[in-house]
Amino acid sequence: MTKRLLAMLFCIAMIVSAFTGCSSYDPDEDVGETINLSLSEELYEFDPMYAYRSTEAVQMAKLMYATLFTINEKGKLENDLVKKYEIVNDSDKEIYRIDIELGDTCWSDGNKVSASDVLYAWKRILNPKTVSDAAVLLYDIKNAYDAKNGDCSVDDIGVNAINTTTLQISFDEPIDFEAFLYNLASPCLAPVRETVVANNPDWSKKVATTVCSGPFTLREVAYGKSLTLERNSYYKRNRDKDSIKKAVTPYRLVFDFTKSEADQLKAFENGDAAYIANIPTENRADYEKKAETANSLSTLSCYINTNNELLADANVRKALSLAVDRTAIAEKLVFAKAATALVPSGVFEGSKYSKKDFRSVGGDYLSATANTDEAKKLANGGSFSITIQDNEADEAVAEMLKTAWESVGFKVDIVKLSHADNDDILKGETEPSKDYYDDAYLETLQNGDFDVMLVDVNATAPSAFSVLAPYAAGYSCRDMKFEVDSYEEAVNVTGYESEEYNKLIDAAYAEKKTSARNKILHDAEKLLMEDLPVIPLVFTENAYVSDGLGKLTTDFFGCTSFTKTTVK
Repeated sequence: MTKRLLAMLFCIAMIVSAFTGCSSYDPDEDVGETINLSLSEELYEFDPMYAYRSTEAVQMAKLMYATLFTINEKGKLENDLVKKYEIVNDSDKEIYRIDIELGDTCWSDGNKVSASDVLYAWKRILNPKTVSDAAVLLYDIKNAYDAKNGDCSVDDIGVNAINTTTLQISFDEPIDFEAFLYNLASPCLAPVRETVVANNPDWSKKVATTVCSGPFTLREVAYGKSLTLERNSYYKRNRDKDSIKKAVTPYRLVFDFTKSEADQLKAFENGDAAYIANIPTENRADYEKKAETANSLSTLSCYINTNNELLADANVRKALSLAVDRTAIAEKLVFAKAATALVPSGVFEGSKYSKKDFRSVGGDYLSATANTDEAKKLANGGSFSITIQDNEADEAVAEMLKTAWESVGFKVDIVKLSHADNDDILKGETEPSKDYYDDAYLETLQNGDFDVMLVDVNATAPSAFSVLAPYAAGYSCRDMKFEVDSYEEAVNVTGYESEEYNKLIDAAYAEKKTSARNKILHDAEKLLMEDLPVIPLVFTENAYVSDGLGKLTTDFFGCTSFTKTTVK
């Protein structure tokens, strides 16, 4: 009897111990720390499908939205929202498919992230009325290209939500499945929820309606002042039993926009900021060896409006390119390298990461230094403006371009745009009259209302196709103009139209093996660098300095992860 009682007590103790071990949640646990940091640009739009528009937008999207996969800094594909997947490549039955099962995580309002959220996000991007260059990442999917070009309904694309956690992606023929999975790591393809987005075009400009699936959620936006992200307490965590810090260690990230770049650096040096990613241009040489850097898969470039009578002349565009000293710009920015082509370093040549990337194979099409004499022979004079973001680095580049272009006979004005189009913010009012604002810089870019515009050309995935395809008609992913029984094929925002270039991109799209596709894309890039509707300047790096922070990592896009960051 005694032995039996002891055995029962032992079993009870083991059960209690097991339950205790499963639960580490403490309602009185310290919530974590607030980290003060800075980005170089204030953002007014938090829709992941537009994340390719600037390097800051890519970074913010990676903090706020989870993607199906991620790519680590070594170029390896890792699961994020995905729990497991299966590739079905059955030529006998003509079934070509990827079945994806999602893991268990929630939006910042507690609703589960579902397969339907992924489906809705992709159908939204593939809608012919949607302007997002990210659409080309999905074109291998059955009917995706036709849906984007208005030849079938987005409801006909080969993506189905079988149940709440299972996504089935179908293809017409065998594709490079591994390369496609890498595309799904793009922040632009992050799921969004139909109930939040469908009837509210400004959902991602307001705190109350911005719902996030990533490690952090939007908590407060004080326009012209600060931006606060707060831990998504539902992210990869069981709220009933897991520690509040199980998946995300910091409580809040606070981005200060009240200080100039010089004052932000002073705050960092005085210990009032733990992290800055916008080192003033004049101080960068001093921090070159102190800063952590990562390739950002971005090319700082000039978009040329070929609808402008002066700039429609290819010789004029060539003169602009020849006059540029890319090496001098790179030296000025410090965290940059001369861009002698458009596709940035790091983009894959094959299906996966290799030291031999697209750029090293493609080589150089443009000179790293200026050829002023040759530029003068091609220049016809005339005047135009260059539109830039209102920040120190872009202004420095614009001044260098102005000097170079005026030295060969042009007259150049610089137009600086804030990301805000609201007079309250532009005038520095302390109490803005609205709770959200449209982005003046991005709207100007989207509307093509510029002569020359300084832009970040971001690779939305480690794919050359994603960079080069949008310059071809039918691949620009711009709003299509529908008429009765017809439509006007959309072209790139630069207005560039080339039948030869279109044929090359069509051929690249038809070729499903990445290595063979990229051979065609090298020819396309060469042609683009001859016609120059876009003039590459430098390949940029993301650079930051931090003090007192531990466990900072960067991903393949050069974005810093603060998920497990600790304050020392």
